[in-house]
Amino acid sequence: MRIDDSVWQGCSDWQPLFIREYWLPIGHLAWQGFLQQGRGIVLCEVHASTATVDWRRTAVPYTARFVAAGAVAACCHDLGLPVDQLPAVAEAIATYDPTQDAILLLIGDSRPYVSCLKGWAVPPPECSRQMGDSRSDPSRNRQAEFTITPKS
Repeated sequence: MRIDDSVWQGCSDWQPLFIREYWLPIGHLAWQGFLQQGRGIVLCEVHASTATVDWRRTAVPYTARFVAAGAVAACCHDLGLPVDQLPAVAEAIATYDPTQDAILLLIGDSRPYVSCLKGWAVPPPECSRQMGDSRSDPSRNRQAEFTITPKS
């Protein structure tokens, strides 16, 4: 699921680069959310100026949560998404395969970005296993790779 930077040079769309760098926690959250709440969408809010990010070297602060299907319309309304996009989002949520795909909504310093992520080399259940509990298998916990620690 790697995207060559050269494909995106000169393009203002940062979302594919964010997905490239953070696919493992996105997949983990999608799978855990599905197991606990059923179908839904992963909402990531990026808290950095995306225009100045070196995506291969800079950890980007963001918050992510899973929004269950029943709460997506209210969430999208609260975020100011166009109402005419809701039917397509609802259809994607109703038809995606949670064992292979994830629905993602990215919010940052540009227009909201909704995508159905399909065809993962490492599907959401495996992402979750790799991000798992360090007590059960410390060698499989990759959470620290995606955690931003404050500088002293």
